Amino acid sequence: EYRGLFWHRPYLAAILIAMLLSLAGIPLTAGFVGKLAIIGVGVQAAQWWLVGGVVAASAIGIYYYLRVINAVLTNVEPGSERVAVTVTWVYKASAAMLLLAALVMVWLGVYPQPLFVFGRYLAFP
Repeated sequence: EYRGLFWHRPYLAAILIAMLLSLAGIPLTAGFVGKLAIIGVGVQAAQWWLVGGVVAASAIGIYYYLRVINAVLTNVEPGSERVAVTVTWVYKASAAMLLLAALVMVWLGVYPQPLFVFGRYLAFP
């Protein structure tokens, strides 16, 4: 279903790729900050099995996410038809929310301090 998405809807594909890279833990994304925090807590508590599990799961996840990204960027077969989508206010609103989520993901990857402050507030009210 994702094959050729980049060639039909490049903005949607770019947001999907950015979110997948965040899940993989690529730097400058919120996913990287989350994995770094989990690894930091595991090292601080000397829970090496937790750190090893995060690293192993990340390696497996990167393989899976790169396969999906490859499918998104692969060109569609010549015989396939392009489906026309009627652009309504729902489509525009969902596109705006996806763009906002991608921007927040990158912002928290570059400037994670508010996320850590919020986490401390939840842990110690």
